[in-house]
Amino acid sequence: DFFSGDILRLRHRRGAPRALTSRSVPQVMKLGNPEIARRLLMSGANPNLKDSTGFAVIHDVARAGFLDTLQTLLEFHADVNIEDAEGNLPLHLAAQEGHVRVVEFLLRRTPSRVAHQNRRGDTALDVARLYRGPAGGAQGPGAPLRAAASV
Repeated sequence: DFFSGDILRLRHRRGAPRALTSRSVPQVMKLGNPEIARRLLMSGANPNLKDSTGFAVIHDVARAGFLDTLQTLLEFHADVNIEDAEGNLPLHLAAQEGHVRVVEFLLRRTPSRVAHQNRRGDTALDVARLYRGPAGGAQGPGAPLRAAASV
Protein backbone atom coordinates (compact mmCIF):
# COMPACT_ATOMS: atom_id res chain seq x y z
CA ASP A 1 0.00 0.00 0.00
CA PHE A 2 1.04 3.60 -0.64
CA PHE A 3 3.63 3.95 2.14
CA SER A 4 1.21 2.57 4.71
CA GLY A 5 4.11 2.10 7.13
CA ASP A 6 4.69 5.86 7.14
CA ILE A 7 1.06 6.59 7.87
CA LEU A 8 1.03 4.02 10.68
CA ARG A 9 4.10 5.59 12.29
CA LEU A 10 2.50 9.04 12.06
CA ARG A 11 -0.80 7.72 13.46
CA HIS A 12 0.87 6.43 16.59
CA ARG A 13 2.74 9.63 17.37
CA ARG A 14 1.40 11.55 20.30
CA GLY A 15 -0.64 14.48 18.99
CA ALA A 16 -1.01 13.06 15.48
CA PRO A 17 -3.75 14.85 13.55
CA ARG A 18 -7.12 13.13 13.76
CA ALA A 19 -7.22 12.93 9.94
CA LEU A 20 -4.55 10.23 10.14
CA THR A 21 -6.46 7.80 12.31
CA SER A 22 -8.42 5.91 9.66
CA ARG A 23 -7.16 7.02 6.25
CA SER A 24 -4.51 5.90 3.76
CA VAL A 25 -1.66 8.20 2.71
CA PRO A 26 -3.37 9.29 -0.54
CA GLN A 27 -6.60 9.99 1.32
CA VAL A 28 -4.76 12.12 3.85
CA MET A 29 -2.95 14.10 1.15
CA LYS A 30 -6.22 14.65 -0.69
CA LEU A 31 -7.54 16.50 2.38
CA GLY A 32 -5.55 19.49 1.15
CA ASN A 33 -3.33 20.11 4.17
CA PRO A 34 0.08 21.05 2.74
CA GLU A 35 1.92 20.46 6.04
CA ILE A 36 0.66 16.89 6.36
CA ALA A 37 1.45 16.29 2.68
CA ARG A 38 4.97 17.68 3.23
CA ARG A 39 5.56 15.36 6.21
CA LEU A 40 4.41 12.33 4.25
CA LEU A 41 6.52 13.26 1.24
CA MET A 42 9.55 13.89 3.44
CA SER A 43 9.02 10.37 4.79
CA GLY A 44 9.31 9.01 1.25
CA ALA A 45 5.71 8.87 0.01
CA ASN A 46 5.56 8.69 -3.79
CA PRO A 47 3.70 11.76 -5.15
CA ASN A 48 3.06 10.04 -8.50
CA LEU A 49 1.58 6.74 -7.37
CA LYS A 50 -1.94 6.28 -8.71
CA ASP A 51 -4.89 4.83 -6.84
CA SER A 52 -7.18 2.09 -8.18
CA THR A 53 -9.17 4.65 -10.21
CA GLY A 54 -6.11 5.96 -12.04
CA PHE A 55 -5.82 9.20 -10.07
CA ALA A 56 -2.59 10.43 -8.56
CA VAL A 57 -2.86 12.74 -5.56
CA ILE A 58 -2.03 15.72 -7.81
CA HIS A 59 -5.21 15.04 -9.84
CA ASP A 60 -7.42 15.22 -6.77
CA VAL A 61 -5.61 18.24 -5.38
CA ALA A 62 -5.96 20.15 -8.68
CA ARG A 63 -9.62 19.14 -8.99
CA ALA A 64 -10.31 20.35 -5.44
CA GLY A 65 -8.41 23.61 -5.96
CA PHE A 66 -5.87 23.06 -3.16
CA LEU A 67 -3.13 25.31 -4.54
CA ASP A 68 -0.87 25.11 -1.46
CA THR A 69 -0.91 21.31 -1.48
CA LEU A 70 -0.34 21.27 -5.25
CA GLN A 71 2.75 23.44 -4.76
CA THR A 72 3.97 21.08 -2.04
CA LEU A 73 3.53 18.06 -4.31
CA LEU A 74 5.47 19.80 -7.06
CA GLU A 75 8.31 20.62 -4.65
CA PHE A 76 8.64 16.85 -4.22
CA HIS A 77 8.68 16.27 -7.99
CA ALA A 78 5.10 15.26 -8.64
CA ASP A 79 4.58 14.92 -12.39
CA VAL A 80 2.45 17.87 -13.50
CA ASN A 81 1.72 16.03 -16.77
CA ILE A 82 0.66 12.69 -15.31
CA GLU A 83 -2.50 11.37 -16.96
CA ASP A 84 -5.49 9.86 -15.19
CA ALA A 85 -7.39 6.91 -16.67
CA GLU A 86 -9.27 9.31 -19.01
CA GLY A 87 -6.10 11.02 -20.20
CA ASN A 88 -6.74 14.17 -18.17
CA LEU A 89 -3.87 16.14 -16.72
CA PRO A 90 -4.17 18.05 -13.45
CA LEU A 91 -4.65 21.13 -15.67
CA HIS A 92 -7.81 19.59 -17.20
CA LEU A 93 -9.28 18.88 -13.77
CA ALA A 94 -8.55 22.34 -12.37
CA ALA A 95 -10.10 23.90 -15.48
CA GLN A 96 -13.11 21.58 -15.29
CA GLU A 97 -13.84 22.67 -11.73
CA GLY A 98 -13.22 26.36 -12.37
CA HIS A 99 -10.15 26.77 -10.16
CA VAL A 100 -8.63 29.83 -11.81
CA ARG A 101 -5.75 30.24 -9.35
CA VAL A 102 -4.67 26.63 -9.85
CA VAL A 103 -4.95 26.93 -13.65
CA GLU A 104 -2.92 30.16 -13.63
CA PHE A 105 -0.27 28.61 -11.41
CA LEU A 106 0.02 25.51 -13.61
CA LEU A 107 0.33 27.65 -16.73
CA ARG A 108 2.82 30.17 -15.34
CA ARG A 109 4.99 28.06 -13.07
CA THR A 110 5.06 24.55 -14.50
CA PRO A 111 5.67 22.81 -17.82
CA SER A 112 2.00 21.78 -18.12
CA ARG A 113 1.19 20.61 -21.63
CA VAL A 114 -1.52 23.10 -22.62
CA ALA A 115 -2.27 21.43 -25.96
CA HIS A 116 -2.58 17.92 -24.46
CA GLN A 117 -5.81 16.16 -25.40
CA ASN A 118 -7.54 13.68 -23.13
CA ARG A 119 -9.07 10.45 -24.48
CA ARG A 120 -12.13 12.40 -25.71
CA GLY A 121 -9.86 14.73 -27.67
CA ASP A 122 -10.41 17.68 -25.32
CA THR A 123 -7.73 20.10 -24.19
CA ALA A 124 -8.01 21.88 -20.85
CA LEU A 125 -9.34 24.90 -22.76
CA ASP A 126 -12.07 22.72 -24.29
CA VAL A 127 -13.00 21.49 -20.84
CA ALA A 128 -13.08 25.06 -19.47
CA ARG A 129 -15.39 26.11 -22.34
CA LEU A 130 -18.02 23.69 -21.08
CA TYR A 131 -18.57 26.00 -18.15
CA ARG A 132 -21.30 28.61 -18.12
CA GLY A 133 -21.06 31.81 -16.11
CA PRO A 134 -17.92 32.84 -14.25
CA ALA A 135 -15.93 29.61 -14.59
CA GLY A 136 -15.85 29.61 -18.37
CA GLY A 137 -16.17 33.35 -18.94
CA ALA A 138 -13.63 36.15 -19.00
CA GLN A 139 -12.77 35.67 -15.31
CA GLY A 140 -12.80 31.86 -15.34
CA PRO A 141 -10.09 29.33 -16.23
CA GLY A 142 -10.77 29.77 -19.94
CA ALA A 143 -9.13 33.22 -19.97
CA PRO A 144 -5.60 32.13 -18.94
CA LEU A 145 -5.92 28.96 -21.05
CA ARG A 146 -6.85 30.99 -24.15
CA ALA A 147 -3.87 33.24 -23.53
CA ALA A 148 -1.52 30.27 -23.10
CA ALA A 149 -2.90 28.50 -26.17
CA SER A 150 -2.30 31.55 -28.35
CA VAL A 151 1.42 31.76 -27.49
